Amino acid sequence: MKKRLLIILTVAVLLVGAVLLTTVKWRAIVLKIVMTTVEPYFHGAEIDGTKFEQIGDKVYTFQWNWYRNLIIVTDVGLVVIDPMGSEAATALKKELDQRFPDKKVHTLIYSHYHLDHTRGGAVLAPTEVIAHEKCPTYWQEFEHQDVLEPTRLIAGDTTLNIGGGEIKALYMGLSHTDTLYAFHLPSERLVFTADLGLVKSVAPAGVPDRYAPGYLAALNRLAALDFQTFVPSHFGYGTRQDLIAWRDMMEDGRRLAREAIQKYGSLGVRDDQMANYFNTVYYPMREKYGSWHGFNEMFILNLVRDIEGEALGH
Repeated sequence: MKKRLLIILTVAVLLVGAVLLTTVKWRAIVLKIVMTTVEPYFHGAEIDGTKFEQIGDKVYTFQWNWYRNLIIVTDVGLVVIDPMGSEAATALKKELDQRFPDKKVHTLIYSHYHLDHTRGGAVLAPTEVIAHEKCPTYWQEFEHQDVLEPTRLIAGDTTLNIGGGEIKALYMGLSHTDTLYAFHLPSERLVFTADLGLVKSVAPAGVPDRYAPGYLAALNRLAALDFQTFVPSHFGYGTRQDLIAWRDMMEDGRRLAREAIQKYGSLGVRDDQMANYFNTVYYPMREKYGSWHGFNEMFILNLVRDIEGEALGH
């Protein structure tokens, strides 16, 4: 009863506001309310805070709120993939100093150039910093003084042998940027990806900076590898089957968007297209993925991205 009364009161307040405010101001308020509906996607009991876990013989993962990275113990020191910002890196450094007092960070690897994955590396004081050769070209266009400059640039698939450990850096081509690497640890049967797959979670905002054909090709390549543990850079970790399920979800969304355009025409040529797009995509996706984290919060943003991508070819 209290919940129902709260809903009624909220609607009443909004209706009064609609009368009292100008149309422009009212629309701004409504848009702001809509924006707040995505907030739960980034927070929750299993999301907020930090957690350091061992997930392999020599492999650990550090969760900082909805971000996650990978730490590998080698004979010459620690390897860290993505610092994720100065605050996250500071929290990670504290964990590393406590757990591995005799080991320093030897190598820091950037998965791709995006600033939310590359800032804060100086906190870890690595000996070597590895990145795709195109990363500096992108960084020069932004304020990036808190990005530790690479000491080694790589291109294409590259096998990194660090302190007796083999890390296969797999170049994902034009997918999520054209600087993206996924990392395969054959001895641990583990794959780490950054912004390329999640575990039972819907993509945030349709995956920013995504070239869909290349993105799906990258997922298909990873799905064909022999591994057991799948560690994405956001939320929880899981298994190879979780990566395959996520690939299927992304393919389903894209296919349904394509079918919607084929049936109702390309963007802007008919009335009521958006409602028809919604009906075509929402119900099949809800049936298969409605229980996944973030489905309600991110569905519309994913729908718009898929429709736009299918209409424009990206």
